[in-house]
Amino acid sequence: ENKYLNLKANHECELNHRGSSGSMEVEGIYDLFSRSQTKYNVKYTRYIGAGDAKVMHKLLHNPPYDDVSIIKIEDINHFSKKMLHRLEKITKDLKTTRIGGKLGIGGHGRLTKEMTIRFKQYYRQAISKNKTDLDEMIRAVWSIWKHKASSNLEPHHEWCSLSFCGYLKSLETGNKTNIYFDFVLYVTRIGDEYDHDGHKLPLAVMKAIRPVFDELAHPDTLRKVINGSSQNANESFHSVLWKFAPKNRYSSGAVIDLCAALAVLSYNDGNQSIVPVIAEMTGGDGGFYTHIGMKRFDEKRIYREHNQKRGKVNKSITTTVTSTLQLENLMIVDNNNQEQFDDSYMPGAY
Repeated sequence: ENKYLNLKANHECELNHRGSSGSMEVEGIYDLFSRSQTKYNVKYTRYIGAGDAKVMHKLLHNPPYDDVSIIKIEDINHFSKKMLHRLEKITKDLKTTRIGGKLGIGGHGRLTKEMTIRFKQYYRQAISKNKTDLDEMIRAVWSIWKHKASSNLEPHHEWCSLSFCGYLKSLETGNKTNIYFDFVLYVTRIGDEYDHDGHKLPLAVMKAIRPVFDELAHPDTLRKVINGSSQNANESFHSVLWKFAPKNRYSSGAVIDLCAALAVLSYNDGNQSIVPVIAEMTGGDGGFYTHIGMKRFDEKRIYREHNQKRGKVNKSITTTVTSTLQLENLMIVDNNNQEQFDDSYMPGAY
């Protein structure tokens, strides 16, 4: 009993939050705003949020500053998920409804899971490329629907952009057979004729999902993402932090503080910047193999970054094919290698 009392008397509790887990983020972000003036002599005027209604509600109804009104900036990446979620919901709702001679709107040649993910990507790009112009943003979103609903008899590409629309490109490129890998959209044109059949969706399916576009292309909806931004920089740093302190394992406050400091060093200056810290903690020079290992980590990081940039450049290159067989083979290979998008948020992943 005496031992327990001594431990209790000398214990320094690391508890820094009282309340539900759901309120933890709200309180944490509010603390960041509240202490900014006294700690750094700055006032935060904008907040990039991902639909965090509770956070913004507290910042507005209990303002941390007397003379500053905080403005919320929508996270484009999270906002674009509305397209994915709406399409998934309407696909589920229409599962037993006969559309275009078949039950539902899903399945081969219709609205597949892969296609809903692509629609989300198209929606995000339409927003990000026109985030300062509401009218152009609305046109860009509707161009997605019109492009996928077009046919050889009824093309509707008047709002499309030349950067991704094969139909518009076909008007410029002349008598060639090309395959384009722009906008994650496969487009083929044979001779002087642009063939819509390779990528369009049935008109009945497009009409079924039109209410989704009516909602998400509405001015009141898109006005929220004018001058929108993203939390990519935060997520990038967090992915480094979670490698030091995985979120699925408990870590004490002291460990989190240490891991956060190491993550800042690694993120800003590379893993080799951690070696002096290790050297000071161990009383040596960090060790020969520690130097080698950290150097290789940095080289691998640079190599991966260059590969990602090179991949983006390669996707934008127009590849000329000389036969229909080559064209089909290229599409099969690219489909097999196509990166699988995953919206789940895991440690180290966005």
